[in-house]
Amino acid sequence: MDNVKLHCHLKEVLRERGLSEKKLSEEIGERTKTINDLANNKDMNSRRIPASLLAKLLTYLDVSFNELFSVVKEKESKEATNK
Repeated sequence: MDNVKLHCHLKEVLRERGLSEKKLSEEIGERTKTINDLANNKDMNSRRIPASLLAKLLTYLDVSFNELFSVVKEKESKEATNK
């Protein structure tokens, strides 16, 4: 299934909470670049996201995995990033 992709909704979640990527990275002890890449869905087809990072994000933001990520078909993913 090469035509599916994981899409991260971190940018939207941060916007809703009035948080910056830098603030989140400081609060959970992760690199700002890592958070920025996730928020911008950079290299999501080849990215490996450690379980520890997922746990930190879900816990700190108090969201479920399905609220933070969705699986989309490649065509839908391109449309989602153009919004």
